[in-house]
Amino acid sequence: MPGMVPVLCGPLIESLFSDPVITLAATPEMWSGTLLPEEEGCLSPRAVPKRRREFTAGRVCARTALLRLGVRDFPIVAGPDRAPVWPPGVVGSLSHCGDYCGVALARRGAIAGVGLDVERARPLQGRVVEIICTEAERRKLDALPDLSSGLWAMIVFSAKESTYKCYHPLMKTFLDFHDVEIDLTPEDSSFTARVLKARGTDGGPAAPGIRTLRGRFAWNNAYVFAGVTLTAPELPDAG
Repeated sequence: MPGMVPVLCGPLIESLFSDPVITLAATPEMWSGTLLPEEEGCLSPRAVPKRRREFTAGRVCARTALLRLGVRDFPIVAGPDRAPVWPPGVVGSLSHCGDYCGVALARRGAIAGVGLDVERARPLQGRVVEIICTEAERRKLDALPDLSSGLWAMIVFSAKESTYKCYHPLMKTFLDFHDVEIDLTPEDSSFTARVLKARGTDGGPAAPGIRTLRGRFAWNNAYVFAGVTLTAPELPDAG
C-alpha cells in the first residue's frame, strides 16, 4: 500500500536459525527495488501494486542475502509451484506478510533444507482451528502458557507452513494440515513437526520419507514467525 513503512524484524528471524543459515529482513528500499528481467517475467502484466511490491521485496532481499554466499545477480524466478528457484547448491525460503518480508538460505551440504514463514499475530478461531490443528494439537492448546489458545493455533499454523516449505522441495510430495502434527515447546520456543502421511502429485498416498523436522518460533505484537532447519544427517537415506 502506498505510504506503508515496512517493518524490520531481523533479530526475530535470526533467532529461528543457527549458523550457517543466513537470514535477512527486507529494508524499506527493497520494496521498491529493481527486478531482474527474468524475475519481471514471472509477474503478470496485470499484477496489482501489492503483489508487485511483495514480489519485489522478496527477490531483492533474496539476492542481497545471496551476496553473503558470493552469489551475485542470480535471478530468483518462480518454479511451476510458484516457489522460488534458488541457485545450484543453495537451499532457501522466503516469506512475506503485510509489511514484512524475510529470507533464510544456506549452502547445500550440512544444511539440506530450510523453511521460513511469517503470519499476522491474530488468534485463529472455531472452525479454522479445526481445519489447521489435529485433535491432539487442539487438546494441548489450552494448556500452553502466556498466550491465548487462538494465538497458539496461529503459531501451529505458521510452524506447519514452514515445515512444508522445507519438506516439499526435497520430497516433491504434498502435506495437508492434518498430515503434520506439531509439538510446541514454549520453554525454548522450539517445535517438532511429525509427518504422519504425505500425498503424491496425483493426490494419492506417498511414503513420508522425512518423518521428523525441527524448528523454532517467535512472535511480537504484529507477527508470528516459524523456521525449520533440516540437516543432512536427518535425511532419510543419510548414513
